[in-house]
Amino acid sequence: MPTDVAPPSPSVDPAKIRRSLLLALAVVAPWAVGIAVGEAGNGSVAAFGAYLLIVSFPTVPLVRPFATLGASALILSFFAGLGASIALGSPAFFIVAILAALAQAAAELRGGPLRLPVALGALAFFLAVGQMPAGGWLTYGGLFLAGALWGGLVAAAVLPRAPAKPAPKGEGEAAAARFLGAAAVTSLLGSLAAVFVPSSHPGWLPAAALRVLKPTRAETLRRMKQRGVGSLLGAAAGGLILGWASAAWLHALLVGGLVFAMLTIGAKRYGAWTFCLTAVALAFDLGPAAHPLPVAMDRVLLTVGGLVIAAVVIGLLPGSAPTPARGAPPRNEGGIPAKDA
Repeated sequence: MPTDVAPPSPSVDPAKIRRSLLLALAVVAPWAVGIAVGEAGNGSVAAFGAYLLIVSFPTVPLVRPFATLGASALILSFFAGLGASIALGSPAFFIVAILAALAQAAAELRGGPLRLPVALGALAFFLAVGQMPAGGWLTYGGLFLAGALWGGLVAAAVLPRAPAKPAPKGEGEAAAARFLGAAAVTSLLGSLAAVFVPSSHPGWLPAAALRVLKPTRAETLRRMKQRGVGSLLGAAAGGLILGWASAAWLHALLVGGLVFAMLTIGAKRYGAWTFCLTAVALAFDLGPAAHPLPVAMDRVLLTVGGLVIAAVVIGLLPGSAPTPARGAPPRNEGGIPAKDA
């Protein structure tokens, strides 16, 4: 019987699934090479660089794509190398922690294709503290850069091209200054707490606090609501992977599966996307193997601590943003229009 009703669009996009699979394989490829030559730890560092570069770009900019990807690889690797070279609790640690937070906040205010690479660069700094491979911090930074450049090449070949997102509407000098100050205070408080917490990976605490910080109280509360449950569950999953997957090949396989799920889900499903983002980020750890449950609990408590610090600092932020330009809804970190949950 003829009908004028159009068939529903398929819920699964085969092209997106192929892209996600290729990108996930690209992330774990350096790890697989490291396992094959007996250097699984070094391979995981390169895989971490590839991962952060790839998740920085839902699409590749039409204008100067290779320059943007190359600059992003350098930014990520610079922060990661700094983190690996600095001792937790040293004066340099606190100085760089504040500078990384200020860089993240300034990039957030400026917008553009380097916004997320700078934010994930700050994340890489905190997660690299204490992650020293046998060759020292130069080896860590070099491996990370090699992985990031590899991820950039794959992203340029696989991801679709799209115009860069327009710059956000200006917050005003006073509001911008309050956001920069709040970011610095958040990083300082988180870094001070990280020095005293009995954790194998304390850098996650200030990183978790900065991940939810946005230019206004309203945006930060929305981000805390969107990320809260996903971050906590992802922290637990990342800890379980670290403790349970003692074999390097199994560890890499689980991380690859999470990356594939994250890229397939997409940032529109922000809670599930955040779960995968957190679990994968915390699964890249060069620390000694431990029992899965204590490691998972450690990561969850660090995440809770970060959210508490963000809640304490939120009063420093301006109340709300200026009205967005017509047709420009707020966007989450994946460049996707955000929806209040």
